[in-house]
Amino acid sequence: MAQSGASTTAPRQQEVPRRPPGLLSNLFWHWPWQLVGMLLVSLIFSLIVEYVGIAFFWPEEGALHSKAVMETESRYFSEEFTRSLLLSDPVVTVECWLTQAYQWLFVDSGFLGWLNAPHADQGNDFTRTLNGGAAWLLVTLREYLLATVYVTLVFLIRVTILVLSVPLFVMVAAIGIVDGLVRRDLRRYGAAYESSFIYHHAKRWIKPATCLPCVIYLSMPFAVYPNILLLPAALLLGLVISVTTGAFKKYL
Repeated sequence: MAQSGASTTAPRQQEVPRRPPGLLSNLFWHWPWQLVGMLLVSLIFSLIVEYVGIAFFWPEEGALHSKAVMETESRYFSEEFTRSLLLSDPVVTVECWLTQAYQWLFVDSGFLGWLNAPHADQGNDFTRTLNGGAAWLLVTLREYLLATVYVTLVFLIRVTILVLSVPLFVMVAAIGIVDGLVRRDLRRYGAAYESSFIYHHAKRWIKPATCLPCVIYLSMPFAVYPNILLLPAALLLGLVISVTTGAFKKYL
């Protein structure tokens, strides 16, 4: 009883709040894993959208729909990304990378060989039964498996386009920071009204303005001209950063 009384009267230890991760921790651990998660979610969502489309919206086309999207996206890339700040010859370099990825993912792994291999009725009854079941399953899922190949290639092309568009987003973000700092100084020296409401709400939109357009672009089941989506996304990011920086408190 004495022990229980002592334990109840003993002061509770206050939990030490966890420190937020620092810049290096975010840069080399948290942000890379968040980027990988965003890419995986986009790929899975694009595959699900394509499967639903094959089942309900374009069953006559089947895997030819994703193949046409892949050919259109490849043409957009080869025509528009002839120069880049990151690569000297982006078209040749990226086509080499995509060819190697296709070879490694689908040819060397044996996926396409298994998909195109004839399942003949050979061996005993048990073997023929297994071959017949595999052939039926292959015929049923063939369009979905081929669509998986084409959607993955479309996904790789779009990821490459996003990577090559990083200088655009960096430039727009820098312009937004400079514009916001100028408006902050004008508000500071002019004794204008300071609103923490605008700052906190604009700050919350920086991450969605960066990630959401990328996820939408990577998951689209049809071909889209990159500038139609990337330019408004970059302008939106610059606007959010400008509003956030401009609404930052006047005195530190």
